[in-house]
Amino acid sequence: MRKGGNAMLFNSPEFAFFFILVLVGVHLCNRRKVRASRNLLLLLASYGFYAWLELWFPILLAFVTLINYGGVQFLIRHPQRRVGIMAGIIVLSLLPLASLKYLPMWVPGLFLPAGLSFFTFQALTYSLDIYRKKLEPIPQWVDFALFVSFFPTQLSGPIERARNLLPQLQGPMVIKWSGLQRGASLFLWGLFKKAVIADRLALYVNEIYAVPGAHSGSTLALAAVLYSIQIYADFGGYASMARGAGLMLGVDLVDNFRFPYFACTVKEFWRRWHISLTSWFTEYVYISLGGNRVSQARWVVNIAAVFLLSGIWHGATWAFVAWGGIHALLYLTEHALGIKKGNPFYGLGVFLMVSLAWIFFRAGDVGLAWAIVLRIFTLPWGIPSSGASLFSLAVTCCLVLGFLLVEFIQYSNVSLPRLCKPAAWLATILLIALFGVSGNQFVYFQF
Repeated sequence: MRKGGNAMLFNSPEFAFFFILVLVGVHLCNRRKVRASRNLLLLLASYGFYAWLELWFPILLAFVTLINYGGVQFLIRHPQRRVGIMAGIIVLSLLPLASLKYLPMWVPGLFLPAGLSFFTFQALTYSLDIYRKKLEPIPQWVDFALFVSFFPTQLSGPIERARNLLPQLQGPMVIKWSGLQRGASLFLWGLFKKAVIADRLALYVNEIYAVPGAHSGSTLALAAVLYSIQIYADFGGYASMARGAGLMLGVDLVDNFRFPYFACTVKEFWRRWHISLTSWFTEYVYISLGGNRVSQARWVVNIAAVFLLSGIWHGATWAFVAWGGIHALLYLTEHALGIKKGNPFYGLGVFLMVSLAWIFFRAGDVGLAWAIVLRIFTLPWGIPSSGASLFSLAVTCCLVLGFLLVEFIQYSNVSLPRLCKPAAWLATILLIALFGVSGNQFVYFQF
């Protein structure tokens, strides 16, 4: 998305007002038992939500929707040409993404509309599942258009499967008090992760990465670890808010983020980080290439291809390719060593290896990233820079430690007394009010 774009961010007052209006509208439609009106309302709201970024963005939504809905109708009528039709659907669906994501390398001034790769992949699940005879076509175009554009998933996922989300949109979508409570809790915790943890860490990380050559290895190492936590809180925050918004509307979106830094192996990490994207590549790329039902050499190629494609999906630079390649190497090395279940000490090593890989992700340039890695491993280190303010960094680190403790409690599924819930709500709201940093867009909006 263009820098400075007027996005209706989940962490903005505009979104709160917008969401309340949509919630009330959906509730009124449900009371009158008018599903068609409810879905039309949600469809208009979703297109309005996307148009808030740029007025022409909904054209992309409409194009991807038309190609997949119309293409499937054509496929049904001409089953003898199903392979060619499916190929055409894929090519035409990916055309806007390929053009707007990769042409800017050669054509200055172009920029990637937020969410384009997410709703494109989401739309393709419908066509691919019908092609594979895993799903029946739906008669109502409004339901399909809403599935592609549903605003909680629109900008950064999760990449929903048609077979999971469509039945919910075609059903009653009842708004219950339990869903409102659970959804609001998730949304509030996501807002804390974004505003208090990710955006505060970004203040330090951005300062260091602005002039990495001016800093010592210890400072760059600290920045790498803090960026690793920043992107965890940033993307995890979005995932929590998206799921929370869905639950409040009566829709159960897939869990896209399950405590990935508590993973004890690289394989487990990828089962917990951006789950919907990982599973999309697994189902529609890895299995299509033969999965693990091939020779050992071919399996290695399949794994490497999936990771490299994941890197390219994130961005059209060699730095993202390198990031995907590093994870492929880590995954394959772990497999070659026969490591199937790690321990907390190995899990710490996984976190550090993932943090090193994030350097390529954050730097955006292979040469710069490699220079930062070399500087980190150059001794002596010295005392890390405190950035603009030692006090601010100390406060941020204390907040991070508290955040990681709460994440561990949630990961461990520890049962807490019922009275802890309202106290946790109040504490979270106060911390957001006191320490929250607002106005920053989410990292994954650029993908």
